[in-house]
Amino acid sequence: MPYNPDDKDAEAASRAERVLQRHEATLLALPGVTGVGLGRDACGDDAIIVYVAHRDVATPKTLESVLVLPEVTGVIEAQDS
Repeated sequence: MPYNPDDKDAEAASRAERVLQRHEATLLALPGVTGVGLGRDACGDDAIIVYVAHRDVATPKTLESVLVLPEVTGVIEAQDS
């Protein structure tokens, strides 16, 4: 069987994406959370990124064994163009 690391990465990414889809509404309902997305940790493993208004916002450390990383963005506001 040929080795194709891209297949493994795609499978892991799709798993992280499915986990995010299941928990997105709950994460966005947390006070101080401004958004969510997918990314990678310092080792290159898939992670769920939770964008927060300040560093004191409480977020889970993992969801269904997928690492959750908070990223401080400050308050995000839409501007009229």
